Amino acid sequence: MRLGSFFKFYLITSGLLFLIFSILNLSIVKMLLLFFAYSFISPYAFKFFLEHRGVTKGDTVLVTLEKKSGFGLSIEKLSGKAITSGKIGDVIEVEFMGRRASAEVVSGGGFIFPPEVKVLFYQETPIRGV
Repeated sequence: MRLGSFFKFYLITSGLLFLIFSILNLSIVKMLLLFFAYSFISPYAFKFFLEHRGVTKGDTVLVTLEKKSGFGLSIEKLSGKAITSGKIGDVIEVEFMGRRASAEVVSGGGFIFPPEVKVLFYQETPIRGV
């Protein structure tokens, strides 16, 4: 899901790296070594970027619901949409399956999975247009 975003990030930052190479007077071998080093570091830079970016309005999020029953604790993960923006640890509004909820941002996501939020409180909302 976010692999496309990673490739965009990689292409943009590689372009910036080549602009820096055009300013500096380096040998081809040094440029190749720096580019390979950047290629190994770029996934970590992207993960850092995602964690500091947080969740923005309209992003797809992975909603975690914890339900207690007589048999123990059950965890359900659903796809939802962020209504407000926030960073890790902030409380945002999300919408999923006709419900609107307040949720805490748990993780910034990764290469494949969207950011994860943990529901604190939710309420049923009426379906519009019926």
